[in-house]
Amino acid sequence: MFMIREILGYCIISVIGIVCMAVLYAPVCFLLRKRVPPKKQIACFLFGACVIMVLAATVVVGATGTAAADRSLNLVPFRVFQETWDMPQPKKIAQTIANIVMFIPLGFMLPTAFRGMRYFWKTALSLTLFSLAIETAQYFTGRSADIDDLMLNASGGILGYLAFFIISKLVRKKRPRKSRRKHNHSV
Repeated sequence: MFMIREILGYCIISVIGIVCMAVLYAPVCFLLRKRVPPKKQIACFLFGACVIMVLAATVVVGATGTAAADRSLNLVPFRVFQETWDMPQPKKIAQTIANIVMFIPLGFMLPTAFRGMRYFWKTALSLTLFSLAIETAQYFTGRSADIDDLMLNASGGILGYLAFFIISKLVRKKRPRKSRRKHNHSV
């Protein structure tokens, strides 16, 4: 029950953030309507919405600003798996899954919104650095920073990128190819 209330809280904050973002983005959308195609604007907006949702779930909600003594730092890889195996608590399992799942949309939307991010290594590196920034922010707000969270987030981002890659290949196969050569009909 606790996890449902926690997720509902993240969703409410995310919706409020997305609505605020839409209101702020509307004038930009209007100004860019002739220079930036609508599909590109929608992709950028959805990517921004994904970022807001992740930040709401990881940094905004639960930021306590407690004393430095309350902070915890785990730099031992795979500790979360050992703890989850030793103590099967639903919350730990849910957090492990959530750390993967919340980065899947980012891994999908980053290369969708930004053509320069369509290389695997660029997406993987960008999302790993984003996760590192989140873990750093959590540490300095008196919460925990965990290498396992970073690895799980990066794994989710990679899964999202793989979904993008597969879908983009399928879409390209279905589109009829346009001839790149201009035919000279004059004889």
